[in-house]
Amino acid sequence: MDELQVIRLWYRYNADIRPGYLEAIARIPEKARARDEGASYPLFEIFLHVLDAYRWWFRYVYRDQVRRYHVGRFRTHVRTLRGARRAMTRTSKEVLRFVSRLNAKDLNQVIKYSAPVNDEWTSWQRERITMRAMLWHMVEEELQHRGEMNALLWRHGVEPPIVGFEEWSHAKRVVGPPASNR
Repeated sequence: MDELQVIRLWYRYNADIRPGYLEAIARIPEKARARDEGASYPLFEIFLHVLDAYRWWFRYVYRDQVRRYHVGRFRTHVRTLRGARRAMTRTSKEVLRFVSRLNAKDLNQVIKYSAPVNDEWTSWQRERITMRAMLWHMVEEELQHRGEMNALLWRHGVEPPIVGFEEWSHAKRVVGPPASNR
């Protein structure tokens, strides 16, 4: 299996696991899921942040249109679980379509974009990232925030839908059974 196939599997895995997190978040009262508990964002906002990060990288950075991105707008527009479901479905389809169209040479593509230098977005600089780094960064981004969501869900007495990549890939029959420990 080559690197691009592995990347596609990780993106499919994250897209398949993501709905379980929204279902778990829905089991927590609305005020509690919006409460600041010392994580990067409140629980519901963490979920939305992951979706917004995909928008940031795949819509704005990749197309060098960061100046058109509105900070926080996505998270202020999507306020309900129903809206989050729609955004999740739309984002997953968009990102999976994007990844499915890549070829091995695309992994080395250098993406050049304008990025804000400060939080006020008044100063800009040119940045660059390879497609490979962008794709793997988003795998890491989602896994990092999934860990935060796990901790917050446990804090609220809700069992997170933890499904490891190996367990998922075997259930989907995308890889063979685990090797024996001989």
